[in-house]
Amino acid sequence: MKIWLTPVVAGLFAVATLASCEKDEEKATITPSNSITLTASANTLVLSQANATQTAVSYTWTPINSFALSGTDANKLPAVSYRLQLARSATGFGYPSAIEAGTGSNKAVSVSDLNTALLGLGLAPGVAAPVFVRLVAVIGTDDQSFASNPVALTATPYKVCLPPNADTWGLVGPAGDGWPGATATDRMLTWDCDAKAYILRTTLNAGPFKFRKDQQWTVNLGGPTGNFATGVTLAPNGPDLVATAGTYTIKLEVTGSGTAVTAGKVTITP
Repeated sequence: MKIWLTPVVAGLFAVATLASCEKDEEKATITPSNSITLTASANTLVLSQANATQTAVSYTWTPINSFALSGTDANKLPAVSYRLQLARSATGFGYPSAIEAGTGSNKAVSVSDLNTALLGLGLAPGVAAPVFVRLVAVIGTDDQSFASNPVALTATPYKVCLPPNADTWGLVGPAGDGWPGATATDRMLTWDCDAKAYILRTTLNAGPFKFRKDQQWTVNLGGPTGNFATGVTLAPNGPDLVATAGTYTIKLEVTGSGTAVTAGKVTITP
């Protein structure tokens, strides 16, 4: 006997299960112990590619504690996981964008993941638009689910494009997470299509740092200390720069790409 889950309306939440046997058919009902209430840490967001890895918004909900199963001889319920769904209207969740939310009671959604979901809905980059977010509890591997209340969100996504030659650039040194080694790593910058530069919003320590391409020392940029707000010219294999502790937006403009990088400029603003 196989069991397929299909939804029916029974109060706020219900799922009917059709059990197909050789000579008979029985209907089972799965009833959750409680409804899902979804809340958000923010309802208006302007996304920036410079903050791609940071948290855009956190969603919290009351998870379903248990289920009651009746109308079948089955006694074990499949696992439950959660998924955030985004739609253009509160009743338009037929073809939503989705973000997997795990099995817990909260989800911190990154700027990058939210931006991808918004663009998947057809939102125009750089334009604020209203969307709605709801949480569904997915039963086992089946796509049937219990849904929460929709939560309104006004969001402005950004345009995504590839950097020249697909180059990546990272900040390395004690001003960041240390010189690359067993534990330290590069703080990666994100390519900004409109600024035509690599951007990162981060907190720096007081100390030296440099920029390097593709997490390798083959191509790196350094330069003198100075007033970063007005921009500092960088040179291949130049000396370490020195940062003052603080939180900054770092803008790195690179002349050339690949192995043909000839210069750069960094502007650091609070």
